[in-house]
Amino acid sequence: MIVATQLSLLPIAPLILLPFAIVFFVVVFPIWGVALGILGLVLLILRGLNAATKGQLEGAVNGVNKAFRWVLTFGGFVRLGEKDNPAPRA
Repeated sequence: MIVATQLSLLPIAPLILLPFAIVFFVVVFPIWGVALGILGLVLLILRGLNAATKGQLEGAVNGVNKAFRWVLTFGGFVRLGEKDNPAPRA
């Protein structure tokens, strides 16, 4: 039989947060990694083609680079704090 004092020792927060952690690491993180890999490969190919065509694909390279940086920061989530509190310049 479970005594009330034993129930108070049960850590509730980790048990509640466990499904969210599992979904993140099993679903979201691998999709993010695949997206980074694909965009990185496309960016590498475009940079090579841009060099071969002597700068004719500069707009495409800039667009893919912007998309790569956006995915790298979890859709701009990392930069939210930077917009609200800009770092002081030296």
